[in-house]
Amino acid sequence: MEVWAVINLTPDSFVEESRIRTDEIVSRVKEYFQNGADVIDIGAESSRPFSLSISEEEEWERLKQPLFNLKENLEREVFENKISIDTRKPSTVSRVLNAGVGIINDISGASDESIVQLVSDHKASIVIMHSQGNPDTMQINPSYSDVVDDVLAYLEARSEKCIKAGIKKENIIWDFGIGFGKTVEHNISLLKNISRFRKSGFKLMVGVSRKSFIGKMAGIENIQDRKDPTLIIHTWLALKGVDILRVHDVKSAVQVRTILSLLNENN
Repeated sequence: MEVWAVINLTPDSFVEESRIRTDEIVSRVKEYFQNGADVIDIGAESSRPFSLSISEEEEWERLKQPLFNLKENLEREVFENKISIDTRKPSTVSRVLNAGVGIINDISGASDESIVQLVSDHKASIVIMHSQGNPDTMQINPSYSDVVDDVLAYLEARSEKCIKAGIKKENIIWDFGIGFGKTVEHNISLLKNISRFRKSGFKLMVGVSRKSFIGKMAGIENIQDRKDPTLIIHTWLALKGVDILRVHDVKSAVQVRTILSLLNENN
């Protein structure tokens, strides 16, 4: 199981300690790798519920210097294979791929044909995430015929489009988008049906870290107090065979992986 660490180059992401200044990014990235993270997922636009979109130029201005600082200070193989950029904007995708980044985390679910083609042309990897609506509207009365069937069909259709464009199956990662246009009940249904998504053969990434549905499940308003419930869900996800955890607390997620690996030896 891989652990992807979240870094936000934004002033308004919901987990404060994930917000990093440009002059901090190299040291923080190296710290996360030292603590056992496999990939660093960097975003410059908040996608929390009710957040507003920023322009492509503003996103690139936030990303540009941190990205080149990393390129100058990381080994080439690490920069090209272990840095992911969280974006849904085609011009940003083009710029970061041209800079050498090899992973795009697209919360719009590969809905833009140009993003799909760019990823294919650069032989990069893509995370396809399901979201019902945009961040500013997605939590306004989300509804589904059947959330598991609907999300699964969406991811299958998007993946087929990516494969037809030339992206290899092993370079496609699924994320069913916990909290992105979903109620607490929808989120729980998706988590309970992980086995159905894993049957697809695509890698499955899940991001639950400190999200509001955890607070609603456990009656916890303070984001800082959601660390322990997050750890419980991370452990459960690891036991269910999830391929990737996207996290804010790297050490605890890596400890889950290490302990479960040791307990499962020779079983």
